[in-house]
Amino acid sequence: MAPGRGRVVRVPQLSADGYGAAVPADHAITVRPGTPTDIEEALTILHAADARRSGRSPVEGQNRDRTGPRLAGPDTLFFVALRTDGRPVGLAAGKSGRRNGGAGPAIPGLCHISMVAVRPEHWGEGVGKQLVRALLVHGRDLGYHRFQLFTHADNARAQRLYEGLGFTLTGRTAVSDGGGSIVHYVWGPHRLP
Repeated sequence: MAPGRGRVVRVPQLSADGYGAAVPADHAITVRPGTPTDIEEALTILHAADARRSGRSPVEGQNRDRTGPRLAGPDTLFFVALRTDGRPVGLAAGKSGRRNGGAGPAIPGLCHISMVAVRPEHWGEGVGKQLVRALLVHGRDLGYHRFQLFTHADNARAQRLYEGLGFTLTGRTAVSDGGGSIVHYVWGPHRLP
């Protein structure tokens, strides 16, 4: 069975987004492992969040050919957040961190988190926090003890999220596939949030 699939993950439910705003009762969120049937909707969420964050007009189908197979990969931890009405509102994925910028062999104990995205109309409701917590909890269960991720250097919202969960900015930078500046964060074995 693929990691993260077929098992309900218990993630502490949040009553606030960590920045003081209460989550409305009609926006209660459940986080569960993603399935192949969630991939298209997850890609739509990822695309919408990126378009809103970047301020660029969305280009339909952009990166779907590459991103869809990543979510479907047998070594991918893939989680979705659902409202009580069953509507998906967010996703997050992780997989073994690899040497040589992701092209080399796996680094034992390292999980690389990517594709953390929430529908823009649900930003600030704690959805991203619940998704990343699910990856941390489940990843620890699978033997990962270190986690890393990159986020855009100008994405203050994501940086607050990761820092609030105990991630540390390393000072390492890179350029994203889309040409933007990205910064590197790590989370170590010190504690689960």
